[in-house]
Formats: sequence, C-alpha cells, structure tokens
Amino acid sequence: MAVEFSRNITFGQYLDLRSPIHRLDPRTKIVGVALLMLATFLVGSSFAGYAILLGAVALIQLVSRIPLGYVLRGMRLLFSTMLIIFVFQVLFYPNPSPASTFWQWGIISISTDGLLQGVVFLVRVVLLYYWTSTLMFVTPLMDLADGLEVMFDPLKRLRVPVNELVMVAVIALKFVPLLVAEIERLVKAQAARGERFNQGSLVERARKVGGILIPLFVNAFNRAEVLTTAMNARCYRGGRGRTKRRLLQFNRIDALALLLVTLLAVGAVALSRLVP
Repeated sequence: MAVEFSRNITFGQYLDLRSPIHRLDPRTKIVGVALLMLATFLVGSSFAGYAILLGAVALIQLVSRIPLGYVLRGMRLLFSTMLIIFVFQVLFYPNPSPASTFWQWGIISISTDGLLQGVVFLVRVVLLYYWTSTLMFVTPLMDLADGLEVMFDPLKRLRVPVNELVMVAVIALKFVPLLVAEIERLVKAQAARGERFNQGSLVERARKVGGILIPLFVNAFNRAEVLTTAMNARCYRGGRGRTKRRLLQFNRIDALALLLVTLLAVGAVALSRLVP
C-alpha cells in the first residue's frame, strides 16, 4: 500500500512565489481573510453571494500565482468527510416542503431543499478551507506571528500574554508537517514489516492504527520537550523586552488591497440579501 501523506497535506506550507499578495503586510492579509470568512457565513444560502466569493477566489488565484493543483491536492483528505456530511445533510434535512420531496421514509428523505443545503454546505466548507490555507501559502509563519502580535497588542494592557499565545499557535502550525511526516514514516515502517492497514475487520484496523498513534504521541512529546529545553537555553521569557528585526509597514498597496477585499465581502453579503 503506497502511503504519501506529505504530498496530500499542504495546510501550513509557505510558497515563496513573490507575488503581489506575498508582498502585502501580514495584517492586511489577516484582516482580509477574516472579512472573507465572515462574508462566507453571512451570505447564508444565496448562490448569488457565493458567486462573488468564488470570483474573489479566482482573483486571488490569478494574483497569488499559486498552482491550482497544489490547492486541490490539500482538499483530498477533506473530500471523504465532506461527502459523508453531505449525505447526512440531504437525508436528514428537517421538515422539507412536500412539493420538493422526491422520496421519504420516516425521518429520512431526499428533497430539493436538502440537496440545495448540502451543496451550500460543501461550498462553504471549501471556501473556509481555501481562505485559511491561502493565508498560510502566502504568509511566512514568523510574519503571521508578528502581524497577530501587533494586532493584539492592546490586550497586553489587560495582562493577556499575547506573545506567548501567538508563539504557541505558530509552533502548533509548524508541527503539522512534522507530525504528518512522522505518521508517514511510522506507516511505511509497519508496512515494511508486513502490516496491512486496509485489511481485516474494523476492530483489527483500529488496533493497527493504535499501534501508530502511541509512538506518534511519544515522539510529539519528545519534540516538545526538546523545543522547551532549547527555548529555555536561549533565555526565552515571552515578549518582555523583545525587539523586532523587521518592522511592519502598512503601505498604499495594502490599503488598496484591503479596500478591494472589503468591497467584495460587503458586495457578497448585500447581494445575498437582494437575491436570496
């Protein structure tokens, strides 16, 4: 059985393509993604609103120069989960109108309303994944950490450990590809010993997976301990007295990009209200 987890998991990876979006201030990209995610929730079931958001996707793809195949590759692992949720959304849609119902048996039914809501759910999940993954593709983790720390700087007056929280989030994202590579290495090692994860009953498969999860967690805790020791050896004390090697600058291009994203988000929400 061929196992290539690292090829299919692209979340958290940075692509240095030097596009105009890559050169934007990280705060601009964070606020822009937040606006687009908010618009994704507010458009509801309006396909007209989603059409504008899909237009924003096409614009970002064109300007960022990110290969479409690379983006779709990261969605492969989500496809099966989204398909299962789509089936449940269609079969268990509450109170479908009799005129739109094709088939019904007890609480299970297939209707036009359920199919439309299932499609809306799939589009919404794909958009949310695209916004967050694209932010990782075009922003280095350290720039993302600096942007979040500057944006949450007012919380320091309330004694919120902003630097520590941002550092934990960045480290967690950094560990994603490391843990994926560790899983791939463990699975290949077990397969080389004759283990077959696609054979046997459900209980046997769960036992085989358990044999991978235990060493995975042990190795993850070991990595965390090594990282803690390294940070203590370098006298890490949070954000107290720290200076920045590179100061963030909000330029005219950032203002234009943020204005364009705001217009797209507001336009999608407004159109969803006009064309339900």
